[in-house]
Amino acid sequence: MAAGKSNLAEGKAVAGSRLWVQHLVEEKEFPSLARMFAAQLGEEVTWVAPRPENNFKEYSLNQQEAMAALFPGAAKTALFDFWPSNQPQWDGIAIGKTSGALYLVEAKAHRKEAEGQKLGAKDPVSIDTIKDTLRKYHDTYFPQGDFSLWTDGHYQLANRLAFLYEMRARCVPQYFSDVRLVLLNVVGDPTLEEHRAEYHGYKMTRAAWEDFYGDVFSKMLGTPQTPRGTVLLHLDVELMMRYQKIKNMVKSRRAKFAALMDFIEQQTAYLTAPASTRYHLCKECGLLEHSVNVAETMLKMRATIAPELSPESCVVVALLHDLGKAGVPGKPQYLKNDEEGARSLYRWNKDLVYLSVPIRSLYLILPYFPLTEEEAQAIVYHDGQYVADNRSVAAREEKLTLLLQYADNWSGFVIEER
Repeated sequence: MAAGKSNLAEGKAVAGSRLWVQHLVEEKEFPSLARMFAAQLGEEVTWVAPRPENNFKEYSLNQQEAMAALFPGAAKTALFDFWPSNQPQWDGIAIGKTSGALYLVEAKAHRKEAEGQKLGAKDPVSIDTIKDTLRKYHDTYFPQGDFSLWTDGHYQLANRLAFLYEMRARCVPQYFSDVRLVLLNVVGDPTLEEHRAEYHGYKMTRAAWEDFYGDVFSKMLGTPQTPRGTVLLHLDVELMMRYQKIKNMVKSRRAKFAALMDFIEQQTAYLTAPASTRYHLCKECGLLEHSVNVAETMLKMRATIAPELSPESCVVVALLHDLGKAGVPGKPQYLKNDEEGARSLYRWNKDLVYLSVPIRSLYLILPYFPLTEEEAQAIVYHDGQYVADNRSVAAREEKLTLLLQYADNWSGFVIEER
C-alpha cells in the first residue's frame, strides 16, 4: 500500500501484507500460519473481515456489513461522532473466541508501508474533527510525544490508536469484553521481491521491526514501550513456509503425523517456545526455527553421506527431537522471566513434573504417532555424548541417531550462531 493512501482493493492478493492476512483467514495453503498467529495472540479468533465469501473485502467499522456484525442495533452517528464518515479501512477485523475481545488488525510487510503518511482530508470540518480526536489522545496518554508526527509522518498509526481508545470507551462492555489493536508485522516476506521492485532486497526481520517501532514510539509517543491496548505481533512467514514444506515430506504416515502436529501446534507451546533459556535461539519461536534448521541440515547431510536413510524419518526426528521443550498442554516448559535483574529472558516452569527433554518428547509423541525403534533412539540420544546419560549408547548409535546428532550440533553451533 502506498504511504498515505487507503487500500480500497478487494479480491485475492498476490503479494505483501494483504496476501498474508488472507492466508490467515483462509487456512488452505498454510494452515500452521493461523495457529502461529493464535499462539502469539493468546487465542483463536473468528474473522469478520476479510473473508473469502466476501471476495476478501476489507471494511471500515461504520460500513453496513461491519455494523451488522459488530454493533447490532447501534446508531452509527452516535457511535462514530468522533470521526468523519470516511473512516480508516482495517486489514483485518476479528473477535477472540475465548476472550470475546474485538481485534483491529493493521498489517505491514515492510517499513515503507508504515511511514510517510499524512492527514489527507480536504474538508475543514473533517480536518478539525480528526485533529481534535488525535490531540485528545496525544495529550491524555502521550504528552511527551511529538504531535506533528500524528498528522504528518505516522498519521495512520495515530488514527489507529485513536480508534482503539474510542472503541474501548464506547464498546466495552456493551459489545465486547475489550478492544485491542494488533500491529501485525510480516517477517521475511518473499513476495516483496517477486512482485514489488521497490522493495527488492528489503525483507524485514523481527529485529528490524522491533527497532522500527521502538524508534517510532519514542518519537511519536515519547516512550519506546508498546502503547496500552496494542499488540505488536511478528509473523515470520518465511519460517512458516519452510516449516510447511518440510512437514509435507511425511507421506507414508501422513494422517497420523498430521494428527500429532495438530495436537502439538494447538495444545502446546511448540510454535512460540524458545530453543533455550540463554543459549541458541533464546527468543519467541526459537524452538520452531531450530527444529526447521535441523531438518533442513539433516536432509542435506543425508543426501550426501547417507542416501539410504528415509527422508521421512529424518523429517520426523528433526522436527520432534526437542518437542519436550514445548512442555505439556497448559504448561509450557519455559516462561518469560519477568523478575527484576533476571540474567535470562526465560526460566524453567516449576509447575512441570521433571522429565528430560527427550523423554517428554516421547511422552507427547507416542499417543498420536508410532515411531520406529531407530526414530525413538535418535530422539532419545540426539544430544550424543554431551549428556552423561547417553554413554550407554556410545558406539551403538544407529545411522539416523548419528545424523541427527551432527545436524543438531551444526544447526546450534554454526547456523544459529551467525
